[in-house]
Amino acid sequence: MHLILDIGNTNVKYHLFDQEECVLSATVDSIELVARQILVNFSALSHAIFSDVRGVITKEKLQHIFPQLQVVEIKSLLFPFDSHYATPVTLGDDRIALVAAATKKYPQQNCLIIDAGTCLTYDFISQEGAYLGGAISPGIQMRFKSLNHFTGKLPLVQPQSFFSLFGDSTETAINNGVMAGIVHEIEGQINAYQKKYSSLTVILTGGDALHLSKSVKNTIFAEPNFLAEGMNYLLDYNKN
Repeated sequence: MHLILDIGNTNVKYHLFDQEECVLSATVDSIELVARQILVNFSALSHAIFSDVRGVITKEKLQHIFPQLQVVEIKSLLFPFDSHYATPVTLGDDRIALVAAATKKYPQQNCLIIDAGTCLTYDFISQEGAYLGGAISPGIQMRFKSLNHFTGKLPLVQPQSFFSLFGDSTETAINNGVMAGIVHEIEGQINAYQKKYSSLTVILTGGDALHLSKSVKNTIFAEPNFLAEGMNYLLDYNKN
């Protein structure tokens, strides 16, 4: 069994995989809580792999917390695709895992992976298995917080999936601007890729994927555990 750790900007998500099946998923405040919750009850665990978007967790720290497991860093592994990224050291582990998941689940297809989390990331892998990079822009919460932080009067608004053309209050105007803006951005990116690649599989994942999938008009496959599946596949790919 594999322990998959997704260490985000605000919390820690963990998943337990028995071969290709995810048997448990949970969100906690700290990595130490993960150890207390699972190590006693899951003696079949053998490996742990992690993605840390903040870059504050080391393999050595995790090995100390999980001494029973073999802790693996993503960048130390062989990838099931050919990366053309010019600065591989700066490529996020989360983006590597998402591309690996696309390689596994949609082989020999042109895939655009859109991850709607703290940041909104776009990653493209060709049907020949070439990872060509993508784009990064602010995510939904970051856009709302920036309007509040960088102005003197605009309030911090909680996002609503529903938006319209006319906002009849400051709150609805902010929601309309942020949500419509991010939907138009996503649709514009998809359209640009579709002009270059007539056959395109679009995968939408991340914490805000379900909210956005209701508004984006292009064909979308919403994948809630796509990142975890990619990390699990990276472990299996290197073990085999």
